[in-house]
Amino acid sequence: MKAFVLSMCFLCLVVLTHAQNNKKGKISVVINNGQQGPLESATVEIMKSTDSVLVKSSITDKTGKAEVENIQYGSYLLKISMIDFVTRYSGIFTIDQDMVQLPGISLQRRTGEMKEVVVSAKKPFIQKLTDRIVINVDNSVVNAGSSAFDVLERSPGVLIDPNDNISLRGRAGVIIMIDGKITPISGADLIYMLWSMPSNGIEIIHIMITGEILNLIPKRQFPS
Repeated sequence: MKAFVLSMCFLCLVVLTHAQNNKKGKISVVINNGQQGPLESATVEIMKSTDSVLVKSSITDKTGKAEVENIQYGSYLLKISMIDFVTRYSGIFTIDQDMVQLPGISLQRRTGEMKEVVVSAKKPFIQKLTDRIVINVDNSVVNAGSSAFDVLERSPGVLIDPNDNISLRGRAGVIIMIDGKITPISGADLIYMLWSMPSNGIEIIHIMITGEILNLIPKRQFPS
């Protein structure tokens, strides 16, 4: 009888721990330009505090606000970046409730005289255009050793639920395209394909702001 009671207590503890580990919350933060004016289109990356692994990304709206949801309870920090501004990291914070409002963060514009002109083809990880968000996968910290699924999961506005259903900005029925062509598969077969597709074979992902379309552009192979 005592063994049975101990077994039941252990089982309850395992279930409770599992439930706690699967709790997820949302964070909100406002980014400004140093003069307290909102900074639009800044990239906000949420990373684990223990190893700086990227968990999810977002970009700020016209009010300078970025929201990142569906984040598992735990300890994190933010990396905030934007062209012509100095990249900044937040302090470590904990997600332990449904909604966490972080203090506002200021980015300082880069200063100093330009001593020489350097032409660089490197593009930022995330770019916000008029009709789409562009993910430059080559510049992503999740590129090495990951899959197309991993990159999509961490992209702004993209949510993948425990049943592997993909939604974009809370809307289901997302169309997945490869190089502008609609994939003829869906459901588990689509998820398997994304898991099987290495991220280093993808150059760009276009997230269409209207239309719920994710377009994965493969790298072009040029003869040497």
